[in-house]
Amino acid sequence: MMKAFKKITDERIENVRNKIYKEMYHVIMAICLLSVLVKIYKYGVGSGELYLELVILLASGVYYLARSIFLGVFWDEVEMHDRTSKTPMSKKTIFGTVGLAFIIATIMGVNSAVSYADGSSQGLWYFVLVWCVSVMIYLPILLLFFGGIYLLAKKIGMKNSEDNKKL
Repeated sequence: MMKAFKKITDERIENVRNKIYKEMYHVIMAICLLSVLVKIYKYGVGSGELYLELVILLASGVYYLARSIFLGVFWDEVEMHDRTSKTPMSKKTIFGTVGLAFIIATIMGVNSAVSYADGSSQGLWYFVLVWCVSVMIYLPILLLFFGGIYLLAKKIGMKNSEDNKKL
């Protein structure tokens, strides 16, 4: 009797549907990013006109990350990556985080040197000082953030793997 209510699905149709949803997600993210850029150009960076787009961009990324971690897909993707790549994802996470911290520090150092220095020697001093302080501030924070996400994904992925083996 229950078989009469069971929905029959074609795997090809499901894969095409998933591909369409993925493309739709990319189009929506591109529209939001384009809207952010237009509003920055039109109203400036400090305007409050960007909140909705930024919430959409950040919330969708956080949602995707959380769902993929708790479903175990993220860790499966990491394992697949580590099998085929010479550099494991853990090292790429560390290198990417250090690189991001250096980029943020460089941008802040250049901004301080250009905006507040009176001469080139003072500009160099401001750059070096702000760059070093920014690295000391942002590097641990970013390492904790990205490393924490990576370790959380690993812990949950290993738990899901153990649960699947028990079944």
